[in-house]
Amino acid sequence: MLSRKWNLTQVRLPVMASTYSRQAGKILLASILLLAPFLGTPARSALRELAPVRIKGSFVIAAICKDGIIVASDSRGMLKDSQGRRIAYYEVNQKIFPVANNLIADTGYASLNDARISFLSALMSRFAESPVARVEVDKLPASYFAYADSVLGATGAESAMVQTLVFAGFKEDRPILCIYEGESSRATKCRSSGYLSSPKEEIFGLQKVGSLSFAEAAQVMQKTIDDYAAAVQPGSVGGPVVMRIITRSDSKWFGVRPDWPNWESFTDLADDYRNRRVLFFLMPGISKVELDELIDEGANWARLGMTANSEKPKVNAPVIGSHPPDR
Repeated sequence: MLSRKWNLTQVRLPVMASTYSRQAGKILLASILLLAPFLGTPARSALRELAPVRIKGSFVIAAICKDGIIVASDSRGMLKDSQGRRIAYYEVNQKIFPVANNLIADTGYASLNDARISFLSALMSRFAESPVARVEVDKLPASYFAYADSVLGATGAESAMVQTLVFAGFKEDRPILCIYEGESSRATKCRSSGYLSSPKEEIFGLQKVGSLSFAEAAQVMQKTIDDYAAAVQPGSVGGPVVMRIITRSDSKWFGVRPDWPNWESFTDLADDYRNRRVLFFLMPGISKVELDELIDEGANWARLGMTANSEKPKVNAPVIGSHPPDR
């Protein structure tokens, strides 16, 4: 009898729980509807903290040769969704940024967690025009990060710290290359000879780069990046190789400078995509509908972030750039 009574109780419990759940659900739904007008945009923006778009892809080489400093990069940006699927790529992703007679080159993320300033290129452009950028090359990393912290929200400033950046220029007639390892140790290391590359590679032909001219070093860099891009196709490295040179008195592009898009937020990328001002190439197995949806998600994320906090948005942004494990 006791056993039979216990079993009857076990059968009834789910029914009681289900009834209670329905009643609680009705109360909760009514509460949400009553409170919805008071929740405001910041609450809605919290639902979009995970960005829908990621863009990756970079190879940068910086070297000190007999003529001065030369820096080369590829120009591909690979769009991924939030699950890491490669959706499409474009070939005009800026990775070398002039700053007075110095430069900064990026092989990390090319976007930031800021709805207003979503692209690293936009932040670099503003930094280059600011008075705080007029410092010696070995002081440039600290000045740049302080500037990023002053103009970006907390998550945006943090996202500016995870780049791997090369700083190049002359100090008192001495060439200097500094690399900030933002994707690993976050340490900054400087040198006055040799070369740096990201991803870190031993580059055949640059062992005695100090004896090479700009033209000779450029030939090695071009071949190295082209060969790497060919080996990973279809991958996150490719497109035209862009180069810039720095001497004691000058800094200029070496060869053809691409016409990069002027993107501040992901709404700008979406506008250029819709108007076919920038070409996007689909990855194998991906449909145009998937790319359309991804770009729309990125643009909506940016609009929502700017509406939620017009001063310093603190939600996570779509990510653009490179990261060694993703190559």
